[in-house]
Amino acid sequence: MNPHQLHVSGQENTPGEKSRRVSKLPGMRVAGVAFVLTLGLGAGGIAVANWNQSAMTTIDITAGAAPAPSPTPSASPTPSPTRTAAPTPSPTPTAVPTQPPAVDAGTGTIVVNPAIRTLPAMVDAGTMSCESSGSSGRVDVSWEGKRASNISYMVTLKSQTSQTVFLQTQTVTAKNASFSLGNTNSSYGNYLLRIQPVNTATGAVGDPSYRTMRYFGKNNFGCDYGAANVQPPLGALVLRSEPPASRPNDNVLKLSWTPSEATSYVVTLVLSGSTPKYGTEFTTSNLGTTLVFPPRSYNQAGTSVSNAAFFGQYSLRILPMDGSQAGDPVYKTVQYGQYDFSVW
Repeated sequence: MNPHQLHVSGQENTPGEKSRRVSKLPGMRVAGVAFVLTLGLGAGGIAVANWNQSAMTTIDITAGAAPAPSPTPSASPTPSPTRTAAPTPSPTPTAVPTQPPAVDAGTGTIVVNPAIRTLPAMVDAGTMSCESSGSSGRVDVSWEGKRASNISYMVTLKSQTSQTVFLQTQTVTAKNASFSLGNTNSSYGNYLLRIQPVNTATGAVGDPSYRTMRYFGKNNFGCDYGAANVQPPLGALVLRSEPPASRPNDNVLKLSWTPSEATSYVVTLVLSGSTPKYGTEFTTSNLGTTLVFPPRSYNQAGTSVSNAAFFGQYSLRILPMDGSQAGDPVYKTVQYGQYDFSVW
């Protein structure tokens, strides 16, 4: 989702012995500088969200007596008639636009047959298994599923209840990974196992799968129940939506989300169960976005008159990213119809 300069011009000194005596009084020059600084600081820039603005104040102070004013400062060159004549405004800019106004970067316009990347298949958490390699402290995790080309997996294991702090992520192409936890009482406890697929050809990141790994020695070990991550990578997003605007912008939806550790967000919106498909996909570094849907059709009475093909339930997915590291996506449903516009 521009620098500003503030120029403080020097005051002109009125000639005369009385003025020069006043300017030489102690503290007068310091007070003048403080006054100018106060003006400069009062008009500084404001940093908002991900847009950085800065204010620069230029103050020129010349030592010595002020020069005597020129006797001809009031004389100014006669302006050319062509420069003083204001151009006649065209009547077209005053017309009310029929389309929504321009929005900030990070806008998604819903179109027919959008270019949306296919997500790699999510790992079936029921097929994830864990094995202990004797007394070495090494554990092996694996999962099943059809092998696909250009697919890698980000496998993360982190401690939950053990005294030893452990957090490690491996990127593998095979459907297995190994971790060395150690074989001590301090390393025993529960660990959270997370596997997230990535299509290395398109860069599309799939949804993660979770299991809780129990590690209390060789005879008390396994991935035998699932778990949710209460602190997912890059933080948990909380999505908010603004109420739809009135006509002619009643097809515009504004969204925002809480800050996280992410530096960018992949926004995907797809109309479910329709042919042809409608939707959009883009990446934004803002903490929010604006979605522009195809406009509704109205008759002269102001009533929506058609049940368009782009009406229906859209699946909204927002995935936080920090470079190549991916977090947990947030899903919402957007209902855009002839008479309704809502998010849940």
